[in-house]
Amino acid sequence: MGMEPHIARLGLASETSRNDADAIADLHTRSRQIAYRGLYGDAFLEHELFDVSRATWRARFETFDPATDLILAAREGAEPVALAYASFRINPQVGCLLDNLHVAPERKGGGLGTRLLAATARWLIEDHAGAPLYLEVYAANAAAIAFYRRKGGALDTVYQETVPGGGEVEVLRFRWTNPAVLLA
Repeated sequence: MGMEPHIARLGLASETSRNDADAIADLHTRSRQIAYRGLYGDAFLEHELFDVSRATWRARFETFDPATDLILAAREGAEPVALAYASFRINPQVGCLLDNLHVAPERKGGGLGTRLLAATARWLIEDHAGAPLYLEVYAANAAAIAFYRRKGGALDTVYQETVPGGGEVEVLRFRWTNPAVLLA
C-alpha cells in the first residue's frame, strides 16, 4: 500500500472538477452497494444508485458553500479511498450533520474513518466554535454503530425511515456535543 492516504478538502470551485465529484460518487456508490445490501431494494442498488449518487454529488459540489459545507477525501494518488461530507444545511439547530462517512470496503479498519472524523471535528472547532456534530446510521449497521460508540458518540434519537425499495428501517442518531473528543 505504501504511503498513508492524504486527506484533501474538496469543494472549492477553483480546486475541484466534475471528475472529483464523480470519483467521490463512485466510491460512495460502491460502499453503499455493500453496506446497504438487504436494506435497500436490489433494483435500486444495482440500477438506480449510480445515477442518483452522481447527481447528488455533482449538486453538492455545484452548490458548495465553505461556510456551511465540508467535503473531505482520503486519496491514494488521485483516487479517493474514503470520503466525508458534513453540512449545517439540514438541521442546524441540532448541529452539523455528517451525512456521509464512507471508507472503501477493502480499506476498512485502517484508521481512515477516524482520521476523517478528526478532520471534521477540527473544522468545527476552528471554523464553527466547536458546534455539535451528529450523524444518522441504520440500526442494522452494527460495525458503524460500534465505531461511533467507541468514538464517544451519544445516542440521541431513534426513528423509522422508508428506504429506496420501500422497506422500513430503524435509524439511530448519534451526537457529539463537543467535537474535540474526536481529536483524541
